[in-house]
Amino acid sequence: MSKISIHLVVWNGEKYLEDCLNSILEQTHQDYLLIIIDNGSVDKSVNLIEKQFLPIFGEKMRLIKNKENLGFARAHNQAILWTDSDYILVLNQDVILEKNFLEEIMKFCEQKKNFGSLTGKILRWQFELTDDLKKSQKTDIIDSLGLKIFRSQRTVDIAAGAKDSEEFKAEKEIFGVAAACAIYSRQAINDVRYKDEFFDNDFFSYKEDVDLAYRLRWRGWKSFYLSSALAYHKRSAKSQEKISFFTSLKLRKNKARFVNYHSYKNHLFVLKKNLSFKNFVHNFFSIFFYELKKFLYILFLEWSTLASLKEYFAKKKKMQGKRKYIMANRLVKDEEVRKWFN
Repeated sequence: MSKISIHLVVWNGEKYLEDCLNSILEQTHQDYLLIIIDNGSVDKSVNLIEKQFLPIFGEKMRLIKNKENLGFARAHNQAILWTDSDYILVLNQDVILEKNFLEEIMKFCEQKKNFGSLTGKILRWQFELTDDLKKSQKTDIIDSLGLKIFRSQRTVDIAAGAKDSEEFKAEKEIFGVAAACAIYSRQAINDVRYKDEFFDNDFFSYKEDVDLAYRLRWRGWKSFYLSSALAYHKRSAKSQEKISFFTSLKLRKNKARFVNYHSYKNHLFVLKKNLSFKNFVHNFFSIFFYELKKFLYILFLEWSTLASLKEYFAKKKKMQGKRKYIMANRLVKDEEVRKWFN
């Protein structure tokens, strides 16, 4: 049995897959199992995997073909249930790994042992695709060093948009990890699972990593940033950590309606499930004014996202049940989680 399994969810990712899978083939640490879940792709993704890569990976690869797009959360839950490795690398199709990524990760896992989640240094991968020419470039611009949560409950990728420097070399504890390229301890995610859900199936896509980070924190599991494990991510909508609220709203215009719909709904799900009453009261004004500004923006300038409220209220009772489970089983005090609010 491999100590680590790589879980790659694919959906119409043909233009990224060759680079992504080649970066896994080139790893200096070769003791892994690769599980690929295809979420009903209609491009040539499956053909590329079966014809070009399955013969090379051989017994190290399993390909699961879903008939439809089940979403990020549900597909990754499939992979987690079908593997038994000690550690899990959750990977996006638009991520490439440096050759020693798994080697550095496994060194950390063996030394630290009792941790919940881990991220490497994720930099941006600039990528262009035309009919006859493909260009990609690794950059020194940070995509994510993990998740930072503010008193308002706004969550951002640490140092996103900044240039890599000596400042980001030190290993440190963080609130949680971004799921584009994240390592989870199976012991930890088994500890916080709800029925057969590790990621919340109702999220479909987006913010499910924030929810899982919160739930791990409530059970006392720590998350870390490891700078020596390097990867590159092609982010469809650029983000920055240090921007004003109104600048962040402007960036929403560059995101697809699908993204804004699920991001807003799932942000409300995160609050419903994980924000304790004491922490809500302690940060009431920060939360209230942040939510008010966001709602007014959506109400007047982003009507398509309003439809997500219908799904939120339809599932509110279900989320209340999940909240009850989380709050009944938490192991740390409100202050222990609140100390991560910036």
